[in-house]
Amino acid sequence: MGGDPGRDNPTIRPVRVEVEGTESPVPDFLPWLNRIKEAVDPSETPFLVGLPRFLEVSWSDSKSEFLGLTRFELNPNELMRRRRMGAPSGPVKIELNPILVGDQTLLDHTFVHELLHAAGLTEHDGRHAALTASLAPPPSLSESPVLQRLRSAVIDGQDVQGWVCINCNSKWKRSTISRPKRCPHCARSEVQPDNGLSRG
Repeated sequence: MGGDPGRDNPTIRPVRVEVEGTESPVPDFLPWLNRIKEAVDPSETPFLVGLPRFLEVSWSDSKSEFLGLTRFELNPNELMRRRRMGAPSGPVKIELNPILVGDQTLLDHTFVHELLHAAGLTEHDGRHAALTASLAPPPSLSESPVLQRLRSAVIDGQDVQGWVCINCNSKWKRSTISRPKRCPHCARSEVQPDNGLSRG
């Protein structure tokens, strides 16, 4: 799920989780477009000027694996031509995952990520990431119920569900996506999967 959590941020292609649809209104894009306009050079965002006329924002299907997604109606070659000419992008749609309802900081971060794409910053480069972070900083894991839920889903899907220290024989259940660098009990780096807590 992610601004799309595989794109440029750990919030953009996580795993699919079950989520309910929502009756909540989609966020208003005009205040964000005004803030983006103040933060960018017009040459960076050639589609920004005409965007309010062409943009549609909706909630995605509840089965979507992306937190956010931007879809242009025109093909990439025509978009590139219009970008060079400074012409409007034509119809563009942003879809936001309903899992974001109730996690305002992550919703804002994801929405700005997609709005920058719609405005013409279509690449996932350093400039796009820096602008997204400055306009709508991402939440920390401890602040975001959605990121916590996604992390739990990723961990639950791993083959290794626990670790054991071959130095002191301490065992513990997996609680992070990455492999631990050292044992939390003896601080030695002799950690390996606990076969008793591994699938298979």
